[in-house]
Amino acid sequence: MEQRSITKCIIFTLITCGIYGLYWIYQLTRDTHETLGRANTASPGMVVLYSIVTCGIYALFWQYKMGEAVVEIQENRGRTADHNTPIIYLVLAVFGLAIVSEAFLQNTLNEVIALDAQQAGSQSTTVLPELREHVDLSKHEENEKK
Repeated sequence: MEQRSITKCIIFTLITCGIYGLYWIYQLTRDTHETLGRANTASPGMVVLYSIVTCGIYALFWQYKMGEAVVEIQENRGRTADHNTPIIYLVLAVFGLAIVSEAFLQNTLNEVIALDAQQAGSQSTTVLPELREHVDLSKHEENEKK
């Protein structure tokens, strides 16, 4: 999972008349399932296929489910979550602004990636002082031998 530039995703979606948007939906679904640790919708490929076959009707359902996923992801990370997010994503999609809710979803995923990286970094730095003490002791022992 990697952070994505929201601006680039929006620009590419507009330039390609929505084709890149389908790829972005695929990636958002995959990353959301990975972050949740389970699938809350169909597989990423099937989400894209269902959205095309149903002329966007499934995409409305997908928007709502992604809103629920955002709430769950934020609560799992100990952050406050707006329980209106699924409705907001759905309303945006109904009024033709699905790209805005996709940008919000990508922003949430980017924040989670950054938070996880920060936590992983802080865990590794707690080990470093112990290693530094060991290294310092070995240098001290070498100086005593001389």
